[in-house]
Formats: sequence, C-alpha cells, structure tokens
Amino acid sequence: MLALSIQFLAPGFFAGLIFLAIPILIHLFNFRRYKKVEFTNVRFLRELKEETTKLNKLKHLLILLCRLLAIAFLVFAFTKPVIPLTAEKKLKNQKNISVFVDNSFSMEGVSKDGPLLEVAKKKAIEVANAYPSTARFQLLTNDFLSVHQRLLTKEEFIDEVDRVKVSPVSKTMSQIVARQLDAFNIQANEEKELFIISDFQKSAADINQIKIDSLAHLNFIELPVQNSSNAYIDSCWIESPIVQLNKTVELAVRVNNSGEEDLDNVPVTLKINGTQRAVASCVVAANSSAIVKMSFTIAQPGWQKMKVSITDQPIVFDDDYFLSFNVKENLSVIALDGNNPGPYLRALYANDPFFKFSSVPVNQVDYSVMQNSQVIVLNQLREISNGLSEELKKFLQKGGSVICFPDSAIDLNSYSPALTSLVGESYSSLIRTNDKVAKIDFKNGIFNDVFDESTKNQANLDLPKVNAYYSLNTAVASGRNSLMQLESGASFLSEYSVGKGKMYLFTVPLNSSFCNLSQHALIVPLLYKMAILSLNLPQNSAIIGEKDELFVSENISVGDNVLHLKNDENKTDIVPQLKTVNGGMQITTNGLLTNAGYYNLTNANTTYAVFSFNYNRKESNMQFMSEDDLKSKAEEAHLTNYAFYNDQGGSLTKKISRLSEGIALWKYCIIIALLAFLAEILIIRIWKTI
Repeated sequence: MLALSIQFLAPGFFAGLIFLAIPILIHLFNFRRYKKVEFTNVRFLRELKEETTKLNKLKHLLILLCRLLAIAFLVFAFTKPVIPLTAEKKLKNQKNISVFVDNSFSMEGVSKDGPLLEVAKKKAIEVANAYPSTARFQLLTNDFLSVHQRLLTKEEFIDEVDRVKVSPVSKTMSQIVARQLDAFNIQANEEKELFIISDFQKSAADINQIKIDSLAHLNFIELPVQNSSNAYIDSCWIESPIVQLNKTVELAVRVNNSGEEDLDNVPVTLKINGTQRAVASCVVAANSSAIVKMSFTIAQPGWQKMKVSITDQPIVFDDDYFLSFNVKENLSVIALDGNNPGPYLRALYANDPFFKFSSVPVNQVDYSVMQNSQVIVLNQLREISNGLSEELKKFLQKGGSVICFPDSAIDLNSYSPALTSLVGESYSSLIRTNDKVAKIDFKNGIFNDVFDESTKNQANLDLPKVNAYYSLNTAVASGRNSLMQLESGASFLSEYSVGKGKMYLFTVPLNSSFCNLSQHALIVPLLYKMAILSLNLPQNSAIIGEKDELFVSENISVGDNVLHLKNDENKTDIVPQLKTVNGGMQITTNGLLTNAGYYNLTNANTTYAVFSFNYNRKESNMQFMSEDDLKSKAEEAHLTNYAFYNDQGGSLTKKISRLSEGIALWKYCIIIALLAFLAEILIIRIWKTI
C-alpha cells in the first residue's frame, strides 16, 4: 500500500505560522476591562458564577481553536500543497518548458474546432497556463528560428505563439526533440519538460528515432484532423529531352489522391508565360495517382515559365507546380578539323537553319568561341594537345556535347592521355578486318523515331559495315554506354557522361576506306540527334528546403553590379552567393527562398536565367499517426518518460497541471479556513453565556 505524501511548492510561506501566536496571546492575556459592581450580598451568586466561568472557558477555547485553524490553513494554502501523481516526480517552482508548435503545410487542414494551426496555438497557450508565472518557455517551430532558442517569460511566450504562421519547412520528430534539448544544454542537470503539438503526419513522425536523456519528459499533444483527403500535383516533366520552336511536345503531370474516396474530373490547367495553353481532367482513385498528358508548342525563343494547377481545398500549397526552361533559337556546332576533314559535317549541319555551324582548323581554334558552342566535333584529328584536352573537359563539365571521329592515322601517344583523362579509356590499336554493326541500344534517346518498331528485331537490318576500326583500351573504370557494337563485340559508337555533358566516341573515321557510315542513311539521324540532345533541356525546378545550390552553364560577367534573384509576385529580392565552377556559375541561396514561384536571375535589365521553386510534397500525403501508432513507435525508441494528450477529457491546462504537479490542495485549505472563520462567528453569536 502506497503511503500518502504531500509536497509543498512554496514552503517559504510556512514562516506565516508565526501569526498563530497572535490569537494565543490574546487568549492568554485577557485585555477586557471589567466594571466593578457593588453587591450587598453575593452569597446567592457564587454557585451561578462558578458554572458560568466553566462555560466561558470552553467557549474561548473553541474560538481560539477556530482562529488557529483559520490562520494555519491560510498559511498552508500559500505554500501550495500537492499530492504528486508519481512518487519519482520532483516538484519545483521554477520550470523550463519547451513547446513545439507544428506549422508545416499539413496544418492548413481543419478539425472540428477550426484550422489546425489555430488549434495548435491555442493548445500551446493552454500548456503555458498550466505552469506558474516563474516558469520559462522555449517556443519552437519547423523554421528553427534563432529567436526561438532563448527562454521566454509566459507573457513573451504567448506573444510569440500569436506570431506563428504556416511555413514550407518540415522537420522530423527526431530533429525537433534534438533541437528542444539543445536549448537546455546549459542546464544539463535540470529536468526538461518537452511538448510536441502536432497532427503527427506519418511522413515526419519518426518517433522511433528519438534520442532523449532520462531527465527529459516528453509530452505528445495530438490534434485530430477532421478531413484527411488531399489532391495534389506530385510532379511534372516534359516527355521530350528537348523543346524546339514550333514543335509539339508533351508535358506529363502526376496527380495524387491521398484520400479514401475516388476523385472524378479533377481539372488540370497549363499556363505558359501567364497565358493558358491547355486544359485537361483526370480521374484519380483513392490513395492512388494518375498521369495526365498535355501538349503544347513554343513560338518564341528564350526562357519559358510554365505553371500547372489544380483546384483542391483546404490544402492548397501543393495545387501548383512551377517549371522553367530555356528554348534556343538555334544550336551552335563547331567542328575542329584535322588535315582531311571531308564535306560530310558541313553538308549535314550547314543546310539546317536551326544549326549555327562553323568549322576551323584545330591549330587555329579560339577557345573562347569553342566554349560558347553547344556541340564540338573532333573531325578526324591526328592528335589532341594538352591544352585542347583541358578545354574539352571544361566544356563537358558545364553540359556541352563532344563527338569524336578519329583520324585514319592517329597519334596514340597523344590520344591516350587526352581521352583517358576525359572518359577513362582510349584507342589502343588499329584492327583491319571486315565486320559490321550487329547490336544497337534502341532504348537510348538517340535512336528514338529512327527505326520502326517492326524493323528493330529484323536480322537483316541494313547497318554500317567496317573494313577497319580502332579497339578501345580501358585504363580506369569508365562509364561507357555502348550504343552500337560490331559482331566481334568491339565498340562502334560509345557514349560517356562527363560532368553535365556527353561525349560520343566513334571507333572509325568518316572515311569510306574504313567504313561506309559516311554514305549510310544512319549518319544523318545519328549526328542530328547527338547535336539536338546536347540542348539537354535544363528544367530549372528546385524543391524549397532541399536544393540550395543552383547552376548556370555560363560565366556571367557583371562587373561592379550585383546579381539578384527576384520574384515580383511575392516581392522577393535576394543577393545570392556566386562561385565559378566547371565553366559555369554556382548560385547559393542560403535558404532565403521560402515561397514557391519563378525567380529571375537578373542584373539591371538583363535576365540570365529563370529558376522555379516548388514546395516539398512530403507534407501532401495526409496520413497521420494514431495514438496506438505513436505509443508503438515510442516503445521502439525505448521511451519511458512520456505522456499523450488528446481532445478528450476536459481542459488541457488541468490535465498538465495534475500530471506535472499532482493534485493541488490549496483550494481545500481555503475552504477549511473559511469554515473555521464561520464556526468562530457562529460560536460568538449563538453561544450566549450567562
């Protein structure tokens, strides 16, 4: 059987018991003055006097007792007596409490009491009211603001709670608890009271990963969500690897439904540069997704701003998706010619107005012009100098494409170090034998729309024949993707990813004595697609909170001016950090972008790039943890010192007070004191002595 123990939160008030001496002194020293009355004979009054004196003494003792009880229990009330609910709990007048208010996008949802964020803020204030005015509070949100690292008074805490707004940032439960504990590091030996007020969305509720010390008590305050359905745009992508002027391309839109009911005729709209260009609709099954295809064309070159939208309530942050990309008016191709360049490249590229073609002998090349091109063709060079090799590496790193046709008599001592540094392998020896292309990687984008589906598997497919070719020698681990292979298994055409660019390595020159490729019908789509794919459609879409570094594949010279990232709609203007890397420019936003939309990289009146930022979709899936789920996760983390609160069972303030401080007895002390005063009055007025 547990012994009943009472603890006092303000034992200093016991000094007030000294006032018990006042009624005792009054009763010991009767200061009442008696009037002397002369009697001729008091013999008849003696018996009555003795009886009255005894009754008066009893009356005075009862009055003294009532006064002592009244004063004593008034003092007891001021000492705040409580009965702790747990024997281990040490009750203190000074407390430090950390309260996390979930302000992520999922808190745009509603409950029976209104918007979840407003309910959470109300709960935070109820938590504060459960503690005395001497308590100190830390307010924490998903933003992890520096101002929230200091301890606040109750009044300051309530003011800060009122300022909390919905944020695009989302943190996991383990990150939140770690941050809460950081605020109390300076008080390592103090008990820590931690509160988490949240809807406990499954995507962030990694409670099984929480690390907590024995002095911390964790309190989960669950907010019930009334409607957990949500339709949202999960992602968008352009089906074609490139977008050319006046050519139709398709946009794919994935729409998700996290609710328990099917959604019919969800409208999807597409705007490009502020003008509506397409409308579609889709049916999305419960807890599933659907992909919508929308066609569009671009009539003007330059940066394009694309916005895809749906309509859904009450969660709206994920109803829009932003994309931006640059459509080139033409494509710059430069051929670095060896001694016997041949007419083939000019015949292909110079006759198409989309290609801006130029050729120059390799020993006369201007490296600055070369870096401003999108495609470089090494047209039968006998050797590759160290300087050219370094420039090619820079060119590939920033996203350019290099097509290499070897000369009929190359200098292996020159080619070997150059190609090895670029792609990890090089030509080794010249093989003179009759062979033919026998295998093609039809999945590669180069061969899209080149062959009919009915002809891909035909054994007698007409493919290039070779009389001689260069074998490849792998010096280090290479990322070779064999696009075309000979019957012998040797490579005919290989693709390599270098930085952001691609290198295409042929093992034959454009020379009829080696191969019939120059006269074969395949030469046109091969060179055309290699060049076109070099555009590499940069879809400049980033996720807020995930990607802080952006890249521009050109060096921007602004002199003394400053580059800005601007969004006129939400009036955002920041100055990012700039760093030249791999022939381009790295732009760091330092987490200053918090609103989705388009951001122009500008200097004065010049726009160098347009970046699109979208909110993270991990908050979009409206799946929440139940109390049983939370307890199960807490057990996985071996948490023992924790409590759960929900909307059932009355005031949150009273629940926390009872659990943290125990059963308060001061009210009962006041009642006893008042009863003692009442008893004293009744004794004085009703008990009449003779």
